[in-house]
Amino acid sequence: MLEARFSNWKNNPRKWRPGFVAKGIFSVLRQCYETCLEYPEEKRRLQLVAQTRQRLMTPPLEPEYVNILLDNEFADSVAQVKDLTCLDFARLANVWTLARTAGPGIYLEVGSFRGGTALHICNAIADRKAEFFCFDPFEKGGYEKLGELDKWFKPNDFTQTGFERVKGLLSSKPYAKVIQGYFPDAAEGLDLKNIAFCHLDVNTYDATQRSLEFLAPRLSSRGLIVIDDYGMTETPGVVKAVVEFLAIHPSFMLIPMFPVQAVLLPKS
Repeated sequence: MLEARFSNWKNNPRKWRPGFVAKGIFSVLRQCYETCLEYPEEKRRLQLVAQTRQRLMTPPLEPEYVNILLDNEFADSVAQVKDLTCLDFARLANVWTLARTAGPGIYLEVGSFRGGTALHICNAIADRKAEFFCFDPFEKGGYEKLGELDKWFKPNDFTQTGFERVKGLLSSKPYAKVIQGYFPDAAEGLDLKNIAFCHLDVNTYDATQRSLEFLAPRLSSRGLIVIDDYGMTETPGVVKAVVEFLAIHPSFMLIPMFPVQAVLLPKS
């Protein structure tokens, strides 16, 4: 391929013009970079997935019956947290609605990153005076354990945050507590009973599996767990952990939600 490019350049009468030379060098370097990518097949697949998703979302979702768009409190909260969360508008809407639907008890978030979704949950339940705990290793570490299903992630992912920064973000919420560390070990010593709601956003198999086993016996009768990234191509470990959990705990049921979330709750 490079020999053909060199031959074309040598036989071109404009070969010594500065602009032509620069363009040729850039083209060769770009071709070499693309050829040397570690996973060229995966790159092409992801490009195709992105193009397909864009095509399928044209036209976009019709807003006529999406009543949450008329909720000024929700809109204000989204404006407040949109630059501090990885969740899109639809997932923030699900979290908001389900946080308000849950019964009385303690509220949790496991995997808080920059604290945007934690603040969003606190905004949703501002009138409840309910205890809220958010857990994350923050800048001290990304993932405690990565397995073969977690190839999309690196140990230091999601460390571009700060424990003190998130504490400051939630400082106006009198019932909120920020806990630094890997869950569920970080919950040792805390009286986490009668959990009404948990937003579980940990991405990987081991973290999901351990978190569900810790949370299940502590849920209230009307408690629920919102699992993020359920069904995403990049997070097969989340689905595997949930499937295994349901096989061991038949008293629970799972409801998938658009776009990439699910609700886990006791059948009772």
